[in-house]
Amino acid sequence: MLALQAGGEPVYEALRYERARVLDGQSWRLLTAHVVHLGWAHCLMNAGGLALCAALAAGTRSWRAWAAAIVALAFGVGALLVVASPGATNYAGLSGVLYGLFIWVLAPRAWQGDRWAWIGLAVVVARLGWQLIPPHADGQPSWIGGEVMVEAHLYGALCALLLCLLQAAWSRLQQVWAA
Repeated sequence: MLALQAGGEPVYEALRYERARVLDGQSWRLLTAHVVHLGWAHCLMNAGGLALCAALAAGTRSWRAWAAAIVALAFGVGALLVVASPGATNYAGLSGVLYGLFIWVLAPRAWQGDRWAWIGLAVVVARLGWQLIPPHADGQPSWIGGEVMVEAHLYGALCALLLCLLQAAWSRLQQVWAA
């Protein structure tokens, strides 16, 4: 993300989500929109969120699982922007994926009774709920370089919940087959 941010406006323009271009066949933008940002403050904030999420995971997931989750969440958020948010014409940033990653990391631990994971999950859900209450007045637009697209945060959270449920079902199915 940092290297792409250093590429400036040409990289941003080539990779951000633009609804019209996605509908014209530039489907890579469903994924690449999540690695370009509105400016350095936006990029660094998202990089910090990713570092915090990784620290919370504390080695509980393999790099392959992380890579798969990031791609699945990025595609899910992008696809939902196309399908469920026709008014969303432009998007850039990792925040939708980040909301998903926090849920992906915390939900399984919470379901196993980890009190700190429940608290973390409650904070993420409360923050999302706060953002969804109109008006969406938040201090961030002035310093991240644009408006916060709350729908992307919601889509990331919903995709992560689905991913967690599918992974739990797969794990249980493997246990049944092994028995």
